[in-house]
Order: sequence, then structure tokens, then C-alpha cells
Amino acid sequence: MKRFLKLCVILAVCVSIVLPVAAEKTKISGLYQYTLDNGLRLFVAENHMAPLVHITIAVRAGGVAQTPESTGIFHLYEHMMFEGNAKFPDVISTNAAMRKMGSIGDNATTSIDLVHYYCTIPSALVRDGLEYYSYALRTPLLKEDSLAAQKKVVISEIEGQFADPASIFTYNLQHTLFPKYPWKLDAGGTAELVQKATVQDLRDMLATYYVPNNTALFVGGDVDPDQVFALTKEIYGDWQRAPDPYETPVPAQEKHPFSKIEYRVMPTEKVSPDMAYISIFYRGPDGDTAIDDIYAADLFEALVANPQGAFVQTFLSEKDLQIPNADYIGASGQHMRATSIFSLSAGVFNPSENLPQRVTKITNLFRDSVVPEILSTSQYFTEQEFALMRQSLKDYSLMQTETASGLLSQVEHFWAISNKPELYYTYLDKLKKVKKSNIDAFIKKYIQNDYPLVTVQVNPAVYEKQKQAFKDAGFIEFTKESAYWWSK
Repeated sequence: MKRFLKLCVILAVCVSIVLPVAAEKTKISGLYQYTLDNGLRLFVAENHMAPLVHITIAVRAGGVAQTPESTGIFHLYEHMMFEGNAKFPDVISTNAAMRKMGSIGDNATTSIDLVHYYCTIPSALVRDGLEYYSYALRTPLLKEDSLAAQKKVVISEIEGQFADPASIFTYNLQHTLFPKYPWKLDAGGTAELVQKATVQDLRDMLATYYVPNNTALFVGGDVDPDQVFALTKEIYGDWQRAPDPYETPVPAQEKHPFSKIEYRVMPTEKVSPDMAYISIFYRGPDGDTAIDDIYAADLFEALVANPQGAFVQTFLSEKDLQIPNADYIGASGQHMRATSIFSLSAGVFNPSENLPQRVTKITNLFRDSVVPEILSTSQYFTEQEFALMRQSLKDYSLMQTETASGLLSQVEHFWAISNKPELYYTYLDKLKKVKKSNIDAFIKKYIQNDYPLVTVQVNPAVYEKQKQAFKDAGFIEFTKESAYWWSK
């Protein structure tokens, strides 16, 4: 009898090992998703082209989760995560562990919607990689001396941006477009707040946001998906679920921040004296509240950039604008969780000639002529253009997913901005269904009745010669002093 019972136990254990794990289906070949009982999401992209595996662990946090008092806390912890944990007690041992795995390109970033940590290692060491990030995320030591050292590093990074024209422009742009909660776009943080941060502040942040039901693992490469899930469940399965950090929704930024067209100019040595760059910025569809609008936004972006299309040709036909050719006209969209942007851009030659007037002409031509024409002309974009641009977007999407890490980065993006990674699986299908009526609806919602922020970047020598003309035309200068929300 005892032998019989013992045999039953052995058989039960064997069955539990060999039974296949039921992955949640995706429409992407080679992509699998799983959810642990504690809410941790796992996405595995199977690709046996090389004996490597890419691992990313991501937290839905960053600038979007900040308050005026906590700005920079996620960025600071990004640095602290490698300063020691329960298995690797200091930065030397954490670095040694990563080197021992033969890691390629390991790093971490903190952005507006996301904090993530990643590496590429031999696929035979996937367990080691998963364990490494488990210890790093879940058992940090957070020593006072390490915190003091990393504060200096982070503050140095912050202050280094003061001399970077691109950073100065971006910070000016962000707090002008999002005046209600500008700190939610400042993922880097401020030197003053970083210096004030305590170990307890970090622990409180971790307890709130670094929890399994707010975290996802992305594993791609020469791996077996179900085996990766089994390892993930073994290593992360005892991580305790916590309250949803976003049970109270993220406060909404202004959808219509301006009561008139706002003009800004930034002199920068990064721009040649022979060129100037003009951009027209509008609020775009946010992942939290209007994720379904991104399909029309993406196709509209592609359509207006078509070199042979009516949109581009309209601007090229205005010779006094001095736009060299179709390559100097474009559109772009930044899909974010709560701070999305849609923009149109143009580069012009001979900026020393009536540049403020040309900027306002481009703006008025778009708002007062092109937009009404698009809305009133059913064939403004031809069926051939629709087909061509859909194919262009499809080709770009497929190109991005040629590698396991590229595919997972797309899934990660949708997960970060909407908590709905499955939307990526149907992206191309939904793109096929976008019609002229959807484009018109997008324009009416985000452009027709809104006032944009218009910027021009120009060489300082050119700007000085037209400084009064810019002022007379209502332009306000973007400067280092005006760049940061906390300096006001």
C-alpha cells in the first residue's frame, strides 16, 4: 500500500512537470503571453536565429506617476537598483554577475511612462538572467552611502542637460504644451528634489509601484516559451500582489491648452545658418483615454508625408516659403499614456529672409486652407494613397519585429501606454479599416478647433538679425532660463 501511494505521488509530480502550460493566445507568430497569479505579465518571443536571449523587465511608472514633491524618484532608483541586493551585496558584485553572464548592452532607462532594465545574454543562462532581475527589483539593500553616491551621479546628469540645446528645447516644449502637470514629463528630476530623497522615500515608492501586478517581463530569443514561463513562475511566483497603484487614475493633462496660437523661437548653434526648422504641435490621442484614435493618427501622419500627395505639393507650390523639396515636410506622433503629441514639420532655406512671416504663413496655410480642404474633399487622399501608406506602415512594423527584442519592444510600448498589449496584435488589422471618415474625425477632434504651439529653431546669428521681427510677430523665446518648470 505504501509503495502504491509513493508511486502515485511520483506520477503526480511527473504529470505536473510535463503538462504543457496554457499560454494566452496572440495573433503574432512566435509570440506568447502568460499571466502569473500575482498579476505579473510575461511575454515571450521565440526566435532561434542565434543562441541568445534578450530580457527586459519593465515597470509602468516614471514621470507619469510623479508629484511635484517626488520628481526624479524613479530615475534615482534606476541608479540605485544596481547598488546591491540580497544576493549581490554591492555594485561590484552586481556588475560582476552581469559580466559573468556575458551580457551585451545591459542598461536601464527611466522615461515618462516606463522604467525598464534590460540585457542580452546566452540563452543557456536565461535562468541566471531572470534571477538577477528578481533579486535586483525585489531585494535592494538601499544603503545610505550608496544613495549619497548615486545622488551625485544623478544630479550631474541633470545639470549636464543645462548645456544641451536639444534638452532645453524639449523641456520648454513639454511644460508649454502641458502646463497643468509639467512635472509628469520631467522623468530626470530636479537636483533639489533628488538631493532631498531618502531611503524611506525609495522604499515607499517601491512598495507602491514595483509590484508584480504593475510589472512585465519580456523575454525573446532562443528559448522555449513554456520553459520560460515555468522558470518565471518558480522565481517570481512568490512575489506578493499589491494594490493597483493606478486605482485612482492618473490626473488628465489639458486637452486644449491654448486659447490662441502660441509662437516660440529657439536660437541654437545646432542649426545651420542656411536652414530653419518649423514645427506645429497639437495634443494627440492619449493611451489612457483615447487609445483607439491612434490608428487614424498614424495613417494621417503617413498620408500627409506622402511626397506625391496633395498635402506636400500644396506647401511646395508656395515658392516664397522656400521649402527645398518633399523630404523637408513631415509629420510625427508620440503616443503616450497621458501626454501624447501630434506634430507637423518643415525645413526652410534662407532663414534670414522674412522668417517670422513665413512661419505664420505656413501655420495659417495649414489651419485656414489645407484642413478645410481635407475635410470638404472626399478624395483629398486617393484610394491608391491609402493603400500605399497602409503598406508603408505595415512594412515598417514588420521591419521593427525582425528580431525578438524588436517585437517585444512594440508589445512593451502598448503595454506601457494603455495596459493593453493585445492592441498591438491587432494593430495592422485595425489600420486596414481606417477610412477617410476616420481621418476626418481625427482632424475634427484634435486639430480643427484647437490652437497649436508653433516653434521655429534657428541659428543664433540669423535670429539676432530678426529678433525684433520675431517679437513683433508674437514669438516668445525658448531659453535655458525658461526651460524648466521648477525654475518658475
